[in-house]
Amino acid sequence: MTTLTGKTALVTGTSRGIGRATALALAQAGARVVVRYRRGARQAKAVVADITAAGGRAHAVQCTSAWGLPWSRS
Repeated sequence: MTTLTGKTALVTGTSRGIGRATALALAQAGARVVVRYRRGARQAKAVVADITAAGGRAHAVQCTSAWGLPWSRS
């Protein structure tokens, strides 16, 4: 897999299935992972814990698509 060191990935739907697998794979490739969730705080935090336990960097952010992201790109 390509190295993603120095990159940040925003992954939605990470509580299970494809979203979770994608977040874990991106972290394994070296990306910092932002785990976006709407209601599944416990599941999102579990994904963050799995990533950090494997030596990766991750952070969980609660938002919906309607809210937009809590930051802006300059």
